[in-house]
Amino acid sequence: MERHVRVSISMKRGASEVIARALKVEAESVSSRRIRVSIEASNDDVLNLDFYASDVTAMRAGINSFLRWIDVASYVYDLAFSKN
Repeated sequence: MERHVRVSISMKRGASEVIARALKVEAESVSSRRIRVSIEASNDDVLNLDFYASDVTAMRAGINSFLRWIDVASYVYDLAFSKN
């Protein structure tokens, strides 16, 4: 049985699209057959991730990885686009 989890994260203006483009490469090249990930930015600056996994362990690992990558990408986005 395949499981599904959707994670939606509110981002700063413009960040969701930039981060979605950066992470699509990771989403399209997940090396496990046990998980699939889809990522998209909505018009209201929300980053949506859909995880589909064959088991809970794969789901947890996928979610943890993408949340860490989003955290790093958000930090870099803030550095790159800060007004200081």
